[in-house]
Amino acid sequence: MKGKKKIGVVIFSIICAVIIGVCLIIQFVVKQEDKELQKESEKLETLTIKTESGIEIETEYSSFDNSKFYLKIPKSFKQLDYETITTKYNGNVPNIVFSNDETTINVAVSLTDNEMSNTQIKSYKETMENLLKNNSEIITSDLYEVDSHNIGKIKLISKAQDTNIYNNMIFFSYNGKLVIATFNCTTELQREWQSVGDFIIDSLFFKE
Repeated sequence: MKGKKKIGVVIFSIICAVIIGVCLIIQFVVKQEDKELQKESEKLETLTIKTESGIEIETEYSSFDNSKFYLKIPKSFKQLDYETITTKYNGNVPNIVFSNDETTINVAVSLTDNEMSNTQIKSYKETMENLLKNNSEIITSDLYEVDSHNIGKIKLISKAQDTNIYNNMIFFSYNGKLVIATFNCTTELQREWQSVGDFIIDSLFFKE
């Protein structure tokens, strides 16, 4: 009997240890999730960012063409009219462009009619990389998720008529169509404004 009692005590102790271990793991996971939620909340609530030289840029969230995705746009930027956009951009002209007074720093959004599913973004990113590397210098590329949407990102230097342009470009599927959003500036302004561009592009979120 004593032997059986000892075995029972050992088994009970093991079960208790397992339960405690599981509880600790659950607590750890919950804390990590809370931290992630807090970080996400702080990201959404933070509306100011400084340039490299310390100039504070105040932003506000904007949606596009009554869509339910949002980006932070500097309050000092003005939305360009269609005529100015077509003069400034060649080829595929974006629908919406916000720009500084000199139009040297821009946030452009293209709401295309091209069919694109969420699962096609990865292959689209790879195709874009292959096309862009022929005439541009690709800095980095990435694939990640925002609110269950696959996001492709490519940072690159492209050539314009009289200067080089730094681009931080993302693309994703929205309502089954391809959307492209780009922060760009001249390479002379890249160091000063790159962190602002990251802040703008990384602010993307979806409200379904």
